Amino acid sequence: MDNNTSTPVTRHIASASVWEGNLGDICPPDGGSQQTKDVTDTLESAGIPCCLDWTICVPTEQLSAASSVLQSQSTHELCAPRKPYPKRLFHTFPLFKLKGSVAWIQLVPSSDCHFECTPSNFERSHKSLPYARLDIFAQSLLDTCDLVDLVDLVDGMDISLEWGIENLQLDGTVDVAWAERKNEAIRASVPLTDSSCFLEVNTAAWGRRETWERIVRGKQSRIGPEIPKEFWATRFRPKGDRDPRLPHEKGAFDSLKDLEYSGDPGNYDVVVVNWGQVAET
Repeated sequence: MDNNTSTPVTRHIASASVWEGNLGDICPPDGGSQQTKDVTDTLESAGIPCCLDWTICVPTEQLSAASSVLQSQSTHELCAPRKPYPKRLFHTFPLFKLKGSVAWIQLVPSSDCHFECTPSNFERSHKSLPYARLDIFAQSLLDTCDLVDLVDLVDGMDISLEWGIENLQLDGTVDVAWAERKNEAIRASVPLTDSSCFLEVNTAAWGRRETWERIVRGKQSRIGPEIPKEFWATRFRPKGDRDPRLPHEKGAFDSLKDLEYSGDPGNYDVVVVNWGQVAET
């Protein structure tokens, strides 16, 4: 894990594109997976490892280099920083817009993601996009006490208690030192007011194991009344559903006869898992 929480970049603005986009911008096809792959390919060609979450994570020491690489591309423009958002430092990191498209690229240093941005920590989707491995991603969310995203991950993947015991470090507490460093960076990046403290992250020394068990054991309780619990394992996953990282195909939701599948499976970007064992797909 990197020692520093953030490496803010100089706010040189090459463009004043607003977050909502520009008149005439189009939505990228297939959720922008090809445009994203173009960016990750460009960074990897420049010797900069990277992986995806909602952002593109790069090694902290290569954040400025990654920004320079994208600035050199005619397809992207550097945007004005985002407004400060609670528990985030995105407003201090480089934000790019794909020209002519409603698509943005937010670069984030690995120190902010709380894991080493190295290829051994990645897994590839069937479109060759790099993602943080499930165990690496889950550990980072637990250690940074990002409970909202961790709950979504547990429910989206239907992760079990046993999986966490086998794949995660559950001894000790969440990373309080990391949280304190992040709060220092947040305070240094915004005007200090009576309300600016609400931008900071929690620094409570919660136990990892207790936090993990509480979140995993709450899967059923988070299912709303609109979803029949006898058919759903979590609020996102029907019982008997296959690993969502595998390609979707007709019949993937056959257990839910009321749902009708449509679309080309090739349009979905999913992570390859034990590909040799799922030759039928």
